Amino acid sequence: MRYVLGVDGGGTKTHCALYDADTGRLDMLPWGPTNHEGMAGGLDDLPEALRGMFQALLTRNNIGMDDIEVGVLGLAGTDTAEQHRIISGILTGLGLPRFVLCNDAFLGVKAGSASGYGICAINGTGYCITGMDARGAQAQVGGIGGVTGDFGGGTMLASRAAGRVYSQLFREEPFTALTTAIFRWLDITDKHEYVELLAGLYEKDYAKTVLELCRILFRTAAEGDEAALAILDESGTNYAGGIIGAIHELSFAPGEPIDIVFAGSVFTKAEYPRIQQTAEEILKKRFPQKELRFTTLDVPNVAGAVLWALSELGLTGCRDSVLRMFRSGVWL
Repeated sequence: MRYVLGVDGGGTKTHCALYDADTGRLDMLPWGPTNHEGMAGGLDDLPEALRGMFQALLTRNNIGMDDIEVGVLGLAGTDTAEQHRIISGILTGLGLPRFVLCNDAFLGVKAGSASGYGICAINGTGYCITGMDARGAQAQVGGIGGVTGDFGGGTMLASRAAGRVYSQLFREEPFTALTTAIFRWLDITDKHEYVELLAGLYEKDYAKTVLELCRILFRTAAEGDEAALAILDESGTNYAGGIIGAIHELSFAPGEPIDIVFAGSVFTKAEYPRIQQTAEEILKKRFPQKELRFTTLDVPNVAGAVLWALSELGLTGCRDSVLRMFRSGVWL
């Protein structure tokens, strides 16, 4: 048995996959967040989160950590060289014999591009843009929130929607239908109840509150509200700028197509794809002579981790069968 491990770890959820290269069997374990940036103890809490996940997956497959030939772990929050060093030490301490560690956005390149090269823009709980070229060079743009000027990810989009309502209520900003929609959701009519009630929902269930605010934002934008559209267009412009920056950091030969993969739940599940459309329009104008191939990822991001791990073993001929397995959901 030749087992490979793939992990896509985010701020809301994690997918941990075990693939047997000899039998083609795939087992995928859903888990909680493994982004240390959202944990109360930060990096100090990460070892236990990973240990519990690994133990659950390995136990139900009756194998040990030393049975895994190679693992590829894309973990949100792996943004700097120091974070990479610390998390690598954690993985070594947990007994993983051979692994590749990267930001989770790199997995989208491997999952969405048949060549294994290109750009991936993540719009999930957070924001990140990564790229790889045929030389093996890698680039990352964004991923550290305000420090890197990110404008994307459900957390930020929800915050901007809520803040725009607050500005209408207390800063004399023009009316937005976001206010009507959010007030209806909160079941309030008095503006003085707004902050306390919304803050309470954030505290009670942060992820659910972010999700609902994002749904309202996209729905209101689809109905034509100018304020909601402005938020999405600003995000799309920011994503386009980050993708352009990643392309500049890498080397793509003249005439070489550039695969641009949009991944993360806000891109893949959005009721209204305005952010992606805005980004694509800007990119086409910026690179009129280049062949840009846009893809919205239709498999879990962790598929890229499995494919990358297999390539580390020189097993590159099973891409289609692995992707079919993820698309069919046979691992559910």
